[in-house]
Amino acid sequence: MKKISLFFIIFLLASSAAAYDEKQREIEKALFVTAGAEDRVLKIGLVDCIAYALKNNSEIKVERISPQLKKDDVKIAYGTFEPSFTTELTLADNTEVASSRLQGAGKYNTQDINLNAGISGKLVTGTEYSLDFLNQKYKSDSTYQIYNPYYTAEPKITITQPLFKGAGVLVNKADILIARNNEMQSEESFKDTAISTISKVKNTYYKYVFFVEAYAIEELALERIMKLLEINKARYAKGLASSVDILETEAEVAQKQKIILTAESEMKKAEDELKLVTNLVDDPEVWNARIELIDKPQFVIVDANLVKSVGLAFDNRPDYKSAKIDLENRDIKIKAAKNALLPTFDLNGSLGLNGLGADYGKALQKVSPDYPDWSVGVKFSVPWGEADRAKYNQRQLEKLQTLIAFKRLEQNIIFDVRDRVREVNIQARQVEVSKLYQDKEGENFRAQKERYAEGQVSTHDMLDYQDKLSRAQLSYLKALVEYNVALISLDKSEGLTLVKNDVKLSLASD
Repeated sequence: MKKISLFFIIFLLASSAAAYDEKQREIEKALFVTAGAEDRVLKIGLVDCIAYALKNNSEIKVERISPQLKKDDVKIAYGTFEPSFTTELTLADNTEVASSRLQGAGKYNTQDINLNAGISGKLVTGTEYSLDFLNQKYKSDSTYQIYNPYYTAEPKITITQPLFKGAGVLVNKADILIARNNEMQSEESFKDTAISTISKVKNTYYKYVFFVEAYAIEELALERIMKLLEINKARYAKGLASSVDILETEAEVAQKQKIILTAESEMKKAEDELKLVTNLVDDPEVWNARIELIDKPQFVIVDANLVKSVGLAFDNRPDYKSAKIDLENRDIKIKAAKNALLPTFDLNGSLGLNGLGADYGKALQKVSPDYPDWSVGVKFSVPWGEADRAKYNQRQLEKLQTLIAFKRLEQNIIFDVRDRVREVNIQARQVEVSKLYQDKEGENFRAQKERYAEGQVSTHDMLDYQDKLSRAQLSYLKALVEYNVALISLDKSEGLTLVKNDVKLSLASD
């Protein structure tokens, strides 16, 4: 009956939890639907987008936990040197045929009780130690025992020190050193993921900026054409323009409206991409909001120097730091494997002080240097076979593989930084040239506009001048955005993305 009741209670709890989850999903769905019908505007800047991404990105969440897992691995590795307390109680009763007349009977019985406690452990030098306190109560049918029962007490220390195999701090702390390095690698991996996320967010942000501004430029171009159409209609009414002028302008209006629709579509796609990388799509309140950007791309000259940037990359890039740590791990493993090739030659010794009495108290009183119990010895063994040698060879080949990959990484970093520096410098010049191009086309348009008012320029030419101005404005916008994107790539290649964006990462345990 109790089992049935317990099952019923578990069933009710599970049903309640399922019902609660279903209710939560329904509420969330309703919020999404409601937000889809609202005309909401979300004003955010570049810093906000980075914060949204770092807070909600699943890869960031996963990588943020990894260093804590590796930190626990360090504690686990230290467990080898943590002392252990042990206690042992043994009761023994033995009855057998007497082997001596002195035992006093045909059957001979002994009762033995042992209660031992001790602390044992290992030092980083490889020294193994044991501090024990041995206690015994012994009773028998023997007639020649002075005390029956008798009690013994013996404090005892035992030490084993390897001289070859297993000796040395590095060999014994190898697992700890590797675990610490793995923890540092995990932190670098966390930084690398954060850098990639931030760079992706910034690139997507500026992509959206470009399409928003491009859409605005096309709308402004349409506005200029519409004004030209009004002028042509007024001129046509006065007999100063032909129907062809009106027709040509109307065709250009239709063409520009088509371009604007394409620009709007691209803008919406870029907006959705920004919502995706910032995880705003998961927020039921703002997933359908129109995004208005606070920050606009600026043209700030950056002194991109190849030698300086390469130095910064080798000092800051997480992937390079991680690769250097991996090389350190390979060296540690090689040294540990080399030590395993040595023969075992261990010194061991023990020292105890015996105490014996008719009761336990007297046995304790007798514990003194007058009744020592000591031993010394050596243990020697030589590995038989090729397993340890093969392992050592493996570790050396693994180091060689890692070193080749490390050199390739260094080359890739140098080429990557060179390309990023080159791109920044070229894009900086592109901005300057595009700005001049835009300014001159603007001046030309204003001059041609005055000539058009005086009837010196045809409608066809005026439309062409307007189109050139729009293309010049788009060219400058594109150059400005691509320059900022190049700076993002340079920061990433130098490993300075976190610093440049004032981002301080915290681990799962912080």
